[in-house]
Amino acid sequence: MGNNTTKERSLSSFPATTWLKFILFSAFGVFSFFINFKLPEYQINIGAWHWGLVKGQSNVLCSHLTNFIKAAFYTGNFNFMPFVVWAIGLFAVLDVLWLRRQKGWKDKITSAFSVFKIIGFIVLCTNIIDIYFGVHPAVMNWMFDPVASLNNNSIANFVMANILVTICISIPSASLFLPFLVDYGLVDFVGVFVRLIMRPVFKLPGRAAIIMVTAFLGNFSAGHIAVNDQYKSGRMTERESVCIDTSLSTVSVGFLMALATNTGLNNPELWDGKNYWNLYFWVAFLITLLVALIGIRIYPLRKIPDNFYPGATPDPEKVVKTGLVRAAFTEALTIVDNQDSLIKRIGYIEKETLYVLGTVSAGTSFFGTFGVVLYTFTPIIRVLGYIFWPFFRIFGFTGTELTTACTGAMISFVEVTVPALLVQAGVWSLRLRFMLAVLPVTSIIFLASFVPCCMGTEVPVKFGHLCVIWLERMILSILITGLFAVLLFPATVVA
Repeated sequence: MGNNTTKERSLSSFPATTWLKFILFSAFGVFSFFINFKLPEYQINIGAWHWGLVKGQSNVLCSHLTNFIKAAFYTGNFNFMPFVVWAIGLFAVLDVLWLRRQKGWKDKITSAFSVFKIIGFIVLCTNIIDIYFGVHPAVMNWMFDPVASLNNNSIANFVMANILVTICISIPSASLFLPFLVDYGLVDFVGVFVRLIMRPVFKLPGRAAIIMVTAFLGNFSAGHIAVNDQYKSGRMTERESVCIDTSLSTVSVGFLMALATNTGLNNPELWDGKNYWNLYFWVAFLITLLVALIGIRIYPLRKIPDNFYPGATPDPEKVVKTGLVRAAFTEALTIVDNQDSLIKRIGYIEKETLYVLGTVSAGTSFFGTFGVVLYTFTPIIRVLGYIFWPFFRIFGFTGTELTTACTGAMISFVEVTVPALLVQAGVWSLRLRFMLAVLPVTSIIFLASFVPCCMGTEVPVKFGHLCVIWLERMILSILITGLFAVLLFPATVVA
């Protein structure tokens, strides 16, 4: 039946405007997320006012826009982004207390997260007052004093600069370009070819492949927002959406670059002129796929029903085995022909993004601060990390390196950038540095922004399932990454 559907309309019957939208919008979407180009260093000036310096680098358009906004509104003289973060957090609180009160308090888990958002917003308020007025309650000195383990950053500044500002810029920036990539036929066109692999191997639609790449090169939030749109439009089931959200929508290349920098993997001076960036990037990508291959076949992901979004008209991918090129063009052009205008789609995506962003802003303020406090002032993270002791021990880790590895694996559940900081200073083996750069990527789930972002969508993800999935993925990641580390690096290489 699927084959007949794709042949109901001939390709010549589609108007030229439909073809142009498909080609031009899709090409721009690919360019925005996947094509690196270099920009030189430049200073943002308005008259005599220096807004900020943007360092020269090779990156995708989406990341260049993020860097521009960050320089214009945060790192320069015009420090406006903390206020934007605060305003978004205020929106999140208004959302749970007034705008969508019923949704924010529908059960114990969502009620708990609503409380966390409110507490996070209160913490955010104290941070904002300190940033703009230089004052804070004396009882909160622990939050604003320099901490040696955070490179002498305060906890407040670390959470604001490394987490909150970054995600509050990168999420809407990615969303701005997302309709070009997912709404005008490209996802459906590629999906026709990739589904031949995705269905039997990953038990997921072909559309999942391009969403994964989008998240990997853009941001996990871009993956969550894209999945949310696909789920609400009836193009993915509940199981498919949860699997993609939790198994394929990992952190972006920007996060990988930060992890590689903090662990020294891309510093040739440490390794006799060798740069391990490309090796790290592709191994992390491969391990993410390998872990997903196993994870979707075990509890809880395999038990999630293939239900469609309530009220949505089911529109699953058609089964196409012959005439793939024709079927791919037909599906893509049909989507374009029936799609709303670009302005409407961008408006819709940005509206959906605002709700997600509110959840991330207030939720991350709580979880990011809480996690860093636990790591900095208590032994809880280190003690809990010992559940991974036998898995790291298999690969020869002992003593301080074994403790650091276990702590890094555990703290990655709270915040993805902290594990790399554990080996930023001091002498550590290349194996350990490599594993602490890979594990936060391949385990995927973390409380600081991933969980609030994921649970802020309409995809029915359960918090308990997220915890179980993270534990499963972390154990699998340690075993697979450890094997790669042993094969790739001599144990004696240290720096």
